[in-house]
Amino acid sequence: MKIYIANFRIKPMNITANFEAAMQQLDRCISEKCDVIVFPAGFQFGSKAGVVKTAGWAVNSYNSNMETLCRKASQHGISVVADKLCTENKTFTPVINTAAENGSRCVISGFSCRVVQNSSELFENINSICNGTDIVFVNWMEKGLAGQKYLWIKALKAISEKYGTAFVLNTAGNGYSTHPDFYMPVIGVVKNGTADVHHNFDGIKNAPCVFETEKTALSTVCCDETDYAEMVRFPLRYSKNPLIPANVPEKEYCLDLFDMQCESLANRLANINCKNIVLNLSGGLDSTMALLVCAETFRMLSLDKKGMYVITQPGFGTSKTTRGLAGELCDGLGISLKTVDITDTCRAALLSVGHDGVTPDVTFENVQARTRTMNALNMANHIGAIMVGTGDLSEEALGFSTYGGDQLASYNVNCCISKTVMRTMLPYITELEIFGGVKEAVDKVLNVPVSPELIPHGGEILQKTEDILAPYKLIDFFIYCTVVSKVSPKETVELSYGIFEGEFSKEYISEKLKMFYRKFAVGQFKRSCAPECADITHVSLLDEFTFYPSDASVDLFVQDLNR
Repeated sequence: MKIYIANFRIKPMNITANFEAAMQQLDRCISEKCDVIVFPAGFQFGSKAGVVKTAGWAVNSYNSNMETLCRKASQHGISVVADKLCTENKTFTPVINTAAENGSRCVISGFSCRVVQNSSELFENINSICNGTDIVFVNWMEKGLAGQKYLWIKALKAISEKYGTAFVLNTAGNGYSTHPDFYMPVIGVVKNGTADVHHNFDGIKNAPCVFETEKTALSTVCCDETDYAEMVRFPLRYSKNPLIPANVPEKEYCLDLFDMQCESLANRLANINCKNIVLNLSGGLDSTMALLVCAETFRMLSLDKKGMYVITQPGFGTSKTTRGLAGELCDGLGISLKTVDITDTCRAALLSVGHDGVTPDVTFENVQARTRTMNALNMANHIGAIMVGTGDLSEEALGFSTYGGDQLASYNVNCCISKTVMRTMLPYITELEIFGGVKEAVDKVLNVPVSPELIPHGGEILQKTEDILAPYKLIDFFIYCTVVSKVSPKETVELSYGIFEGEFSKEYISEKLKMFYRKFAVGQFKRSCAPECADITHVSLLDEFTFYPSDASVDLFVQDLNR
């Protein structure tokens, strides 16, 4: 059997353009004399369908296009693996030539074939799906998380070796919308315990994959006791850095996460036809990570670096250290850095509301963050760019950002990544050839204390965030216990003390945990209007299960601590 895996750039919600591109792929499939063409799931929408998913006219248009596509394929003896939009349950339902419904087996060129709708269905029903099946087509449109591809492929290799079943993958596609879900574009084949699979961004280049296969001896494995569903989950992990999964190699996870940050931004820029970004670069940890993401994204899209408008905006509290590092980072990447001193603007803004312009209170601090954001957004408007946000998961959880200041952006690339994970990622990222010129500068950034830098200090770093709040390794551990494992406050203290015994007392941990809960609740109003971003880690603050009213009491948590 000769299989054509369609690979082309999707335009979110542009059904006409996506259908025309699909027909072009079919023409190429016909010229290659293939037996089957496999499309990515939901390719006509390329995103969550939203309001049109329940609109009869849109559903009819989607399914009518599928019928036209399948009709032409049938005329050339080609089977189509794609999906239709089911009007009953409003879900994308994978089919083969719209006749063999998901879950039923059909025969193509003498091969027994099936198509699966999602990962849970596959990994929880291996025996019923794989026994007696030559090929399983995997074209689900499913939220992808960093490290997940590694687990999927590891499980599929084991299954293919045991059952003799081949897996043909075309999950989601390039160009799909990247807020809030990132639909991981994976194409390729897993067969006989080996994998030729790509986390593929090259779809922009319209590079199809043609695969030829012969029948293999199928094994009948009854009562296979392997828990494949468990293999592809992220197990609970209590450690000093629990936000990195235990079952994925650390380097692979970090680089996969970085790739997904870049692909998410690349899709956003390509989908809105934008070739310019504005980035506030402080010389600190978060903006350094965002700078590297932007640089790699521009390389991926073959965009001119001149479209990276990077600005540093020294204010009342900017240190010589971070200001110098901002310059070193840009020099190492060959990017221009523009300096905009905001002290006069901030002082004028303070005086206009009756502030004396010198007292270092919350108004004094926040005016600097808001001025920087205002300047960046204005510049983005002026040059036709988007402003890239830098706020990270640790800050999002505590609401440790200025409302209307660094809390805002056009698109955020760090929102699912904590401070501790970021510190783990950066050394691996700077091993990449493209970043050889900034390795020394990034190493310096990693040794600089995290600071908001908002209070005058004579040129040196005075404010240290970890002195104001708590060490970020402890904050990130609290995030894990609250959001991922959802253990009780009392158990969180015990777990924290067990992991960090010798570093922090139980009293200190309990005190800081109360602070965490207070800020977690109050910070919700900032998360509720946070910038759009891709939800790409298994630790998320973007769904309904992590919502906590910002005007709610935290007594529920405190009472448990005091029991």
